[in-house]
Amino acid sequence: MAINYLNSIDLNQNELLHAQIENQASDALAGTGVEGQLYFNTTNDVLKVWANGAWSSISGDITSVTAGNYLNGGGSIGDITINHDTTSRSNTTSSDSPAYGGSFTTIDTVTTNTYGHVTAVNTKTVNLPASDDTTYDLTVPSGTTNIRLAGSDATNDDVTISATGSETTVTRISATELRIGLPDDVTIAGELTVAGTGQSSFAGQVTIPQTPSADTDAASKHYVDQAVTGALSYQGGYNAATNTPNLDSNPNPNPIKKGWTYTVTADGLFFTEQVRVGDVLIAENDAPTTLAEWTTVQDNVDLADLTTVGIGNVNPGEAIDVSYSNGTATVSVEDSTATSKGAVIVAPGVGISVAYSNGTATVTNTQTNSANTYAVTITDTATVTHNLGTKDVIIQLYDVTTDETVYADVERASINTAAIAFASTPTNSIRVLVQKIG
Repeated sequence: MAINYLNSIDLNQNELLHAQIENQASDALAGTGVEGQLYFNTTNDVLKVWANGAWSSISGDITSVTAGNYLNGGGSIGDITINHDTTSRSNTTSSDSPAYGGSFTTIDTVTTNTYGHVTAVNTKTVNLPASDDTTYDLTVPSGTTNIRLAGSDATNDDVTISATGSETTVTRISATELRIGLPDDVTIAGELTVAGTGQSSFAGQVTIPQTPSADTDAASKHYVDQAVTGALSYQGGYNAATNTPNLDSNPNPNPIKKGWTYTVTADGLFFTEQVRVGDVLIAENDAPTTLAEWTTVQDNVDLADLTTVGIGNVNPGEAIDVSYSNGTATVSVEDSTATSKGAVIVAPGVGISVAYSNGTATVTNTQTNSANTYAVTITDTATVTHNLGTKDVIIQLYDVTTDETVYADVERASINTAAIAFASTPTNSIRVLVQKIG
């Protein structure tokens, strides 16, 4: 729906930015205009103006081309083609016939300005042959071009025989040299006996069975750690946020033993119990899997704050009462007074209604004030008297038939009157709405 202006718009020599002229497919759809009215013809892509009772193009372009002697074609819409009229070429006796070997003038170039308007047309003369027997041949030489990709010679490429498991590795260094190497890890299926009376040393870690089977067997660290059963054995820190190491389920192959002790290094849940940094956890059984099989020694209890559960008490505040009984605090809200905040109920008054929903009060003004508004219907330029006693008024106009907002010249002539002016008499009656501000 277009905004309906009933008077001229003065832009005071300011730019009209990003404006679009009315689009129509034909003059008929554009209708009858007034002198100087514009519209854009979307069929021919030209801008037209209403002048002297008709729509005229203001593009300045060539609107039609007519074929001349010995030519046919032409037109006024879209791409235009001019063809040589071959039917007149049979006349070889007349000097003005193309078949005679004459010449004709045709358009060479067309010059336009930055607005696309034609500013100049240049022509040229085309000489015709005496007959149409001349033939122009374009010969394309034939031939075959072969493209060959040569392969590489891999005769002397190095070859490596890789090992798997505990096998050896054979590497070809050159055409005359092979290199055999031992793998990093060697597995001996049978027994390994180290003879001699001297000491044997190992630079790396030697892995042995966890539990020795004979008195002369070496004892593993795991076996030694478990030799002391029931005594407190400090195992290190415990991150309760990530359950590291895993204490919620009995780990394997290193099961937890009675007396193993851990210190909490990060807050979190241990099973279902909150533990904090500094708390101590002691296993009461071998391989514990429940909270009841652990003893938790709390290191401290934090003071409570807005985000931390801990030790605290409740103090009364503004409009809040607190009372204690057997360690239980009862909190209540005081009633509001003229000098202190508290609980309050909103009651309706004169011209005011109050509705409650889910604890929310909605206050509505039910009283209208006719002293602040004025409305009247006019049919042409007029001065309306609203008697609101101020120029601080909002004035709006709308068409009573279409209900569309319209615009005209509005002047606040005095504190009680307003002048409404139209460029021409409106088709329908106009409703004037006046509202006082303040």
